[in-house]
Parts: sequence; structure tokens; C-alpha cells
Amino acid sequence: MPRFIRIDGDSMSPTLDDGDYVLIFKPRTLRVGFIYVVNHDRLGRLIKRLSAIETSGMTLDGDNPASTSSDKIGVVTQDQFIGRAVLAISPKGLKRL
Repeated sequence: MPRFIRIDGDSMSPTLDDGDYVLIFKPRTLRVGFIYVVNHDRLGRLIKRLSAIETSGMTLDGDNPASTSSDKIGVVTQDQFIGRAVLAISPKGLKRL
């Protein structure tokens, strides 16, 4: 079921800004380069870009160089993925992701 998530923070800036909303859908497959919302065991709900798929798990990175590093996030598993961001809604308008 599609739903909206509010962006809290600047880890995905300049792609997404604090206060923007994204429309997410449950992903059927995971693809490197797409933006996903995950439920992280230690860090809570995160929105990051999938940077690598390996046998040990998936690696995520923020678009902002100052965001939490993938080393601190660690690998995530497919069951932690909540949805793929497909559309951003901001004061600047709509943007397909």
C-alpha cells in the first residue's frame, strides 16, 4: 500500500530536504541507486540511497556528504526495507525520484 513519509533531517540533501514528503511503495525488487526507507535496528527509520547489494546485505548512503556513513549504518537486510521513494513533494513542487 502506498504511503507518505515526511523527511526529517538533511542526510539526503540536495535531493530531499527536511520537511519534504515522499511517496513510497513496497519494493518488489531492490536496485542500486534508488532511494529507500528502511527500519534500522539501532537508528530507527532511515531514508537513504541503496549503494551496494552483497551477499552479506545491502549498503546505504545519504546524498549529503555529512550524513551518517555507511560504516556506521552497517549492512541492512531485505526485511528491513519499508518502501522505495518514487515521488518527492516539496515547496518547490513535485519531483520524480
